[in-house]
Amino acid sequence: EKETQRKSATKRLRLPGKLVDCTASSREGTELFIVEGDSAGGSAKMARDRKTQALLPLRGKILNVLGAASSKIGTNAEISDLTQALGCGIGTRFNIDDLRYEKVIIMTDADVDGAHIAALLMTFFFTQMPKLIDAGHLYLACPPLFRLTQGARRVYCLDEAERDAWLERGLGGKGKIDVSRFKGLGEMDAKDLKETTMNPATRKLIRVTIDEDEPGETTDLVERLMGKKPEKRFEYIQENARFVEELDV
Repeated sequence: EKETQRKSATKRLRLPGKLVDCTASSREGTELFIVEGDSAGGSAKMARDRKTQALLPLRGKILNVLGAASSKIGTNAEISDLTQALGCGIGTRFNIDDLRYEKVIIMTDADVDGAHIAALLMTFFFTQMPKLIDAGHLYLACPPLFRLTQGARRVYCLDEAERDAWLERGLGGKGKIDVSRFKGLGEMDAKDLKETTMNPATRKLIRVTIDEDEPGETTDLVERLMGKKPEKRFEYIQENARFVEELDV
């Protein structure tokens, strides 16, 4: 572990050693990317803006906190690292004023396993830090599944439907269209990751929100997301989640 102090903070914080922090002295404009795996963290480390973008790599899937004992939550290594990095406490000790980043961005692979990890993380925030969601600080990154190249022309596609649409109308370049499928974030080089997922000017984020008018439905949805079928989790996260709002930010 390492000790650091933000100039804007009023107390010293002990941060997890695997946190790659940003250099900005205040919270404004800063982002913490919660990254799936060390390999993806390597590409993200090269792609990030050192001043405003921090990284916290996760090893494997975090604890499913739904129904877990508080003692088990408190001793889980990944949750402990995440809580320390955010600096705002957990549960009844949560204080939004101590949050160290303006945006908290979940960045996982664009597949079923990645969706499961995202669901586990969203469940953690929903049950342990709901005010962080209410304040608009939690986001999902949208990494592409495909890269299409035709001559000097290159486009990225989030899913098969977008890929097929581009293949039908063409890219406007010369020669054959080359289609590459990303197996995961770790397979993307820093240039691809920056352009598609980390650069605020070109990326797409999904902001996680809670429906204030129907909180019971949100709770029910979390239960469904954490069910036994990963395909259903993936479907709801990508298309049907009532508590997400798509933004270009």
